[in-house]
Amino acid sequence: MIRLTLITLLILIQIKVYGQQYNLKDFNLEGDINTWYSARFDSVNIKPMTGVLASLASQRPKVNAFFTENTLDWMKASIMYDNQRYDNVRIKYDIEQQLAYISHPLNKQTITLDQQLVNWFRTPAGIFKPKNDATGYYLIIFEGEQLSLVKESSKRLVIENREFDYARTDELYLLTNNEKVRIKNKKSYLKQFPTHKKEIKKFMRSQESREINRMGKESFLIHLAKYCDNLSIQ
Repeated sequence: MIRLTLITLLILIQIKVYGQQYNLKDFNLEGDINTWYSARFDSVNIKPMTGVLASLASQRPKVNAFFTENTLDWMKASIMYDNQRYDNVRIKYDIEQQLAYISHPLNKQTITLDQQLVNWFRTPAGIFKPKNDATGYYLIIFEGEQLSLVKESSKRLVIENREFDYARTDELYLLTNNEKVRIKNKKSYLKQFPTHKKEIKKFMRSQESREINRMGKESFLIHLAKYCDNLSIQ
């Protein structure tokens, strides 16, 4: 009886908040009330909608504060929020303010996610998790058995000759044994795993490693992270 009363109260709140989006004639409180409620309200992602409303500054597709470059489009995402999963969520990650926003599916208002309740969010760019030591999120580049390689991104506003732009910084970190270590280049791995220095150097000189190194710095550092993860579990 208490649960039925609570759910009925939530329904009435939803009607008030969303401006009569649901008609009372559609209500059917007979049978399985949980199934009825989930079918109509879980799909609009109720819990994440309780965050702070955000007011975004004017942005341009090629000059903006967001993680995704050259577009102002919302990313389609899945979110694990307070240990509950929500799909088909529209999200933007502001890496100047280090805040994640979602778009309300009914009224399109922009809402700031509570970082303390975010477990992760999955986008076409990859999976983001909240930082433990600061405001913001990191992108998981590689997640192994013993270590993870992640990317932390930020932007700062630059104004010159009455024109504004954003300067972007991307930094890679190794997360292992409750440590967070900055990975600047291949030498960072040698410093982090001194007892395996010879094996790592030999691996770096392999034909496969040299070919991946030609693909780009980030690809090579991911390649080394995978190898070091295997070393650490041997």
